[in-house]
Amino acid sequence: MEETAVAVKKAGITGTTLKIIALTSMFIDHFAAILITDYLNMVIPNFSNRDVMQAWFDEHQRIAMLQTVMYVMRLLGRFGFPLFAFLIVEGFQHTRSVKRYALNLGIFALISELPFNLGFASKLFFTGYQNVYFTLLFGLLSLACMHYLCETRKENEKYRPLFYVAAFLTGPYVGWLFLRDCWIGYLLFKIDNVTLAVILSAAAVLSLILLAILGRKWDTVKRNSFTFTLLPLAFFCALGDLLATDYGAGGVLTIAMIYFLRANRKKAFAIACVVLTLLSPAEFTAFLMLIPIAKYNGERGMKLNKYFYYAFYPAHIGLIYLLTLLLGFTTFALR
Repeated sequence: MEETAVAVKKAGITGTTLKIIALTSMFIDHFAAILITDYLNMVIPNFSNRDVMQAWFDEHQRIAMLQTVMYVMRLLGRFGFPLFAFLIVEGFQHTRSVKRYALNLGIFALISELPFNLGFASKLFFTGYQNVYFTLLFGLLSLACMHYLCETRKENEKYRPLFYVAAFLTGPYVGWLFLRDCWIGYLLFKIDNVTLAVILSAAAVLSLILLAILGRKWDTVKRNSFTFTLLPLAFFCALGDLLATDYGAGGVLTIAMIYFLRANRKKAFAIACVVLTLLSPAEFTAFLMLIPIAKYNGERGMKLNKYFYYAFYPAHIGLIYLLTLLLGFTTFALR
């Protein structure tokens, strides 16, 4: 008797479900950040006195309630980025072509700039802040570089000098993340640029000395693994901060942490949420997404058209901006 193989579906949440949760969260966040925020900016006066401000809000309780709703919606919006970061790592591990994956992210990063500028700056051209696709792209490229270099160059002794470059950059990299990207460090150590430069320079010398001493006991594989992990990660984190992408260096680091700890998804996601919360205390609600991550079964699920998934970001921002403009809550400017 011939046996017939029957595919058994795993219980739990699929990748498509995670995408839908992330897209829904992102829409809620952007609706609050664009339309509701622009409305509140239009109707709430600029107050110089706290008592006067409180009295005004007491008289306009609906506005105060709407402001609370806006804050709640933005907290719900914190669900989105860690899920997108998690999906970038999943995509990197399962994609047939990293080059094509990166190309798609790059194309939609460029496409998204115009609606992103309009939605968040009411200007067609605005270079002060870039959309999150660039952060996701830099995160993916950092993973690709680390994976390729650590797999193909780790046993080559000729890269030993680069270890000292990586050692020299480790101190400034960690120092910058703590003093500029971490809100705790920023609040505790409010320092000017000259002082920051002195601290980062001292950190560079100190990390070079310490790692040079430690590195004497490391074999070629360990030294090169450190080198080709630190250098790509530091480069793309710096690029994120330099271009002022959404979530910046912290966003790239979040993706990298999920990748490093990918053997345990729940632990990886929890550490990623810690990184995000160090960026902003409002990100603490991201920890709630440990629930769907814990139920994730590793399967792709119902196929969601990838171009719909990519296009949702610029499309919904553009539509929310147009609605905000039509309602008279915002304006339009070229630059």
